[in-house]
Amino acid sequence: MSASTRRDTGWTAEVISGADALDNLATEWDHLFRRSSAATPFQSRIWLSSWCRWYGPANGRLCLVCVRYQGVLVAAAALVLTRQRLWRVLRPAGVEQSDFCDVLVDDSGDGVPDARTSVGRLAAAIRSELRFDLLDFPDVRPGSVLARVRNDWPGGTTEIPGAVCLSLPGVPMEEHVEAIEATKIRQQLRRRLRELDRVGLEVRLVSADESEDAVARFLELHRRQWADRSVNSEHLTERFRGHLTAVLRASTEAGETAGFQTVLAEFSLKNKETLEVEHVASDLLIVGRSMVGAYLYSYLPSLRSRVDVSVALTRAAMAMTAERGVPELSLLRGTEQNKYQLSPNQVQSVRIVLADGVWGAVGLWAIRGWRLTAKAVKRLDAAVVRRVRRVRRSG
Repeated sequence: MSASTRRDTGWTAEVISGADALDNLATEWDHLFRRSSAATPFQSRIWLSSWCRWYGPANGRLCLVCVRYQGVLVAAAALVLTRQRLWRVLRPAGVEQSDFCDVLVDDSGDGVPDARTSVGRLAAAIRSELRFDLLDFPDVRPGSVLARVRNDWPGGTTEIPGAVCLSLPGVPMEEHVEAIEATKIRQQLRRRLRELDRVGLEVRLVSADESEDAVARFLELHRRQWADRSVNSEHLTERFRGHLTAVLRASTEAGETAGFQTVLAEFSLKNKETLEVEHVASDLLIVGRSMVGAYLYSYLPSLRSRVDVSVALTRAAMAMTAERGVPELSLLRGTEQNKYQLSPNQVQSVRIVLADGVWGAVGLWAIRGWRLTAKAVKRLDAAVVRRVRRVRRSG
């Protein structure tokens, strides 16, 4: 582990690197995570430590930027230093397996400086303690800490639209359905809920001791679900299974002290003739203070002929969200058509890129140029398609 430190009127800025860096900061990081109101589970120490174990060595050098005031950790960023083309790029740790990216700042107001001061100190620490050209954060939620870092950043910045995430209110599905204005959609959903009641789908939450076997069952169902379609190959790897198992076990064992929880719900049906219980679906949820995230699900392909699987899983997730008093169920990244049948809200994430130095400014210019080129190519492709269609119709 290596560290560098600067002191200034009670403030210290430190960069810590090494495979065990997060574990060595466990108590401090957990405390800061619980006191950072914008934090999502993807910034938790449990999630990031597991990612470092299973993915870290192949993804660059981990750098933890820590800002303390009078010895108390008040702001932090878990970053990975990589080389992309000609530029040294800092990206958030865990970005490949995380739906939202951000940094942490204590904005509780409980005996610490105001959040804006801490954010400014964090931005200054990143620039002074690390050598890089670009700080690149994709999928940043509205209200994030990083947006405040960008506001205090002295160098060039750019913001690019990111993934669209769909969300539902933290109420039971039955209540949400009755609030939908479109009569046809409301009636369709009522019918599907009645079908679910008749089928008798049972739901249970996996305990910490079952984590390894439950994740194996979950991913086996996922493999069968996508057997005849293009699947995300990473979801079938040993490291992905190890990562999910570690996070599920650790967060379930820690309970409320973790500041978030990973929940794996298993769905089963009982055969009325043999009375055997069959595992037919699983849903992995990540529960934070401000949202529950529907991270990944799997189901037996034959279940689709019996129920609307999306409605079944979302109904259980909304019930748990309401029971725990969390205001939002996020369906996370992706705008699949089946998600829209529940009349969700759209939340636009953004990609924030910050430059340091002259070469970083050149990198921003290149990113903007590539984006404009991609847009032009897309418009050209669309124009060609329209032209071909007109020619075919006229012929």
